[in-house]
Amino acid sequence: MVSVNNAMGLKTLNNLTTNKNTDNKESSEKFSDILKGALNEANKLKIESDKLTEDYVVGKTDNIHEVMIASQKAEVSLMFVTEVRNRVMDAYQEFMRMQV
Repeated sequence: MVSVNNAMGLKTLNNLTTNKNTDNKESSEKFSDILKGALNEANKLKIESDKLTEDYVVGKTDNIHEVMIASQKAEVSLMFVTEVRNRVMDAYQEFMRMQV
């Protein structure tokens, strides 16, 4: 699970939220880069999972454990990115409902 946390940029997210000395534009650029990186990493994990599954089906490997672990890593990373997107959209919609 440690590799999934590192791959998804959770350490970077934590550093971004605790760094109070950056201006808003720099912070938003960093946040968007973090989200893009997390999405790219989720995509890489999905491609790796698909390749391992294909190798297992055609008989190139017989290690079902490796195939299942890769599949779960891809699923968890996709759920993470989806949940972050949902939370950002919820925050945006709440912000738009505010009356000034």
